[in-house]
Amino acid sequence: MNADHKQPQGFLVIFLTEMWERYGFYIIQTVLVFYLLNRLHQNDQSSYVIVGSFTALAYINSFFGGIIADRFIGSVASIFLGSIFLFIGYTGIGILPNLQGLTMGLSLVSVGTGLLKPNISSLLGTLYSHHDNERKEAGFTLYYTGIYMGALGGSLLGGYLSSFLGWGITFISSAIGIILGTVIFSYGKLKYKIIDRRKTRLRFRDYAYALIGVITMLTVSIFVLQSEFLATLYFIFIAILCFGFILFTIITHHGVERNKLLAFLFLILLAVCYWAIFFQQFFSIGLCTERVCQVPNGVPISSIPAIESLGVILFGPVINMVWFYFKDRGLSVSIPNRYSLGFLFNSLCFLFISAGLWYAMVHGRHLNIIFIILPYIFVAIGELCLSPTSLSMVSILVPPRYVSAMMGISLLSIGFGGKLAGLLANQADISDVHHTTIHSMQLIYFHSFLSYFIISIATCIISILLGWYIGKLIRNG
Repeated sequence: MNADHKQPQGFLVIFLTEMWERYGFYIIQTVLVFYLLNRLHQNDQSSYVIVGSFTALAYINSFFGGIIADRFIGSVASIFLGSIFLFIGYTGIGILPNLQGLTMGLSLVSVGTGLLKPNISSLLGTLYSHHDNERKEAGFTLYYTGIYMGALGGSLLGGYLSSFLGWGITFISSAIGIILGTVIFSYGKLKYKIIDRRKTRLRFRDYAYALIGVITMLTVSIFVLQSEFLATLYFIFIAILCFGFILFTIITHHGVERNKLLAFLFLILLAVCYWAIFFQQFFSIGLCTERVCQVPNGVPISSIPAIESLGVILFGPVINMVWFYFKDRGLSVSIPNRYSLGFLFNSLCFLFISAGLWYAMVHGRHLNIIFIILPYIFVAIGELCLSPTSLSMVSILVPPRYVSAMMGISLLSIGFGGKLAGLLANQADISDVHHTTIHSMQLIYFHSFLSYFIISIATCIISILLGWYIGKLIRNG
């Protein structure tokens, strides 16, 4: 590897820590809808609501987790506190096999994710010098690829564990993963002297304020997961709050910083649209695969999304080399262009599945598994174009004093996308699976996936049209 591209000490520790956090989170993401349907006997619509609300909470709490780190206890303490909540939450889901236990466990997991995820990412950003943007972007791409080893383990093993060892063992394995991640982080923190330089001396009142904030997050999460009405009100309120926060930072800054913050706002809005389509792999695509696709014997349906995680691992280094190839020739692929590529590959995913469903309906067959496998590969490539860029752009476009909070907002855009994904998935709602023919279900999924394609390609066109202006804002910065 070129010396200029070598990553700093501490990089491996941080992405191994996040790898184990992602292991547990992806177990939840891939099996939750099936757990709700098959173990707790919920219907499609209520399952989509719970999964969508949990996904949104996990990332919305990242915003508040970033603020808690910024203002009170720093990134390192937030990471340790988040690990405790994650361990208790996963263990609770594993030993309390009912809707109440699931609600409490998911609430704890959402708070733990909010405390750990934005702060481990922002801590990675501190390993680089302020102007080392190219190596930082490469580092975040490698980091993203590395942590997907955890996502692959969670999405692949989750289905097999639940099929052969039961739901309880599946969720307990997530708790074990958190223990391993915490041990690695503790060791690496001491060895490489990884610190949050913003918070070297903490006062008692800092911990008190942080505790109040965490208890509030947990209480709100419990209520949101129990009521769709409260969830809707809460998410609208948070959207207004975050939009106002970004506008405030734009108004109170001038010149270079204002231009970069304005570009950040446009990119966040585009990202919400991207994630709303992306998360269909855990919603409508998963149930479509179970109901109308011919899957090889012995392969759990909930393990099939592991193809997307594998795609991220395999293609991550390739995408990274592509960015450097163009950069070394003075033709760097801009942040807006990378976003457009993400939308394009999402579009290809649903166009391909729609074509497969149309073919299956015309010939009176089950959907061929190839029309599920290849779309997951398309989604993986699109995610590699957009998601690492959305992480690295925070430290590139945002003033240092707002990095953790804006990292939380960047992750929050994923949460809003997850909630919108649950709402969009209602188009594919099948109220009575046992009395609906395969052809009828294929028709429902065909119309739904075609609409997702239209939404995604339209957003791709919008991002291309906006790209020149966003790029100008960034260059002027």
